Amino acid sequence: MSIRQVPPKEIIFREGDLGDYAYILRRGRVEILKRAEHGEVPLATLEDGAVFGEMALFEPGTQRSATARALETCELEMLSMEEFQALFGQCPPALVPFLKSLMMRLRDLNSRIAAKERATVRLDASINEVTIAPGPGALEGQFAPLTVHVANFPYSIGGYAKGTEPGDQRLNLACTETPLLISPHHGNLERHGDEVFLVDQGSRFGTLVNGQPIGRGKPSFKAALLSGENQIQLGGMQSPYNLLMIAK
Repeated sequence: MSIRQVPPKEIIFREGDLGDYAYILRRGRVEILKRAEHGEVPLATLEDGAVFGEMALFEPGTQRSATARALETCELEMLSMEEFQALFGQCPPALVPFLKSLMMRLRDLNSRIAAKERATVRLDASINEVTIAPGPGALEGQFAPLTVHVANFPYSIGGYAKGTEPGDQRLNLACTETPLLISPHHGNLERHGDEVFLVDQGSRFGTLVNGQPIGRGKPSFKAALLSGENQIQLGGMQSPYNLLMIAK
């Protein structure tokens, strides 16, 4: 079994990925998310000692039924199908029929739970306002937290080079890089129906919303905000420009 160190907010696996490992959470906390009509919905928070992703061992080649994301720095012990089969082969022969029966019941239970989740999971769509605050990194101390009501959407966010006049965005963020990691017309907060989205307006380096990349070269230019805290990274995975958006 191998050990994997996972930083905060990193996706361990996504719903729809092919399962290849099961995990034991040795340290940290992991959030389990499920795609729903209005975005990803938190289903559970796992803590030290939890086992997850185990269906990859019992149903090889099937897709993950949910997304797992680190909430803080995590240490994971990983078990592959080959390692699992080797351990299974060491079991006393008298136990094998019982273990196989348990595995079949677990597969059936997992299928019924997944069907129930698809039918019942919903995201609270009554978001009325979004509070924007600097996240850890280069934006700390650059502006005071501010709250924007959905009636004032679209709300624009953009960057400008320090020492120059900011553009016409409602939230202007100073950058030091050339070219700017936060584009002059980086993105908008917008309401589409009952959902609130962060929409990448064609930025140069893209945007991450709760670990989901959007924008240039990605399948989508928008991501729905979840009720509660959302982690935003402007300028790609290595960018130091982080925002917290609290939707309520």
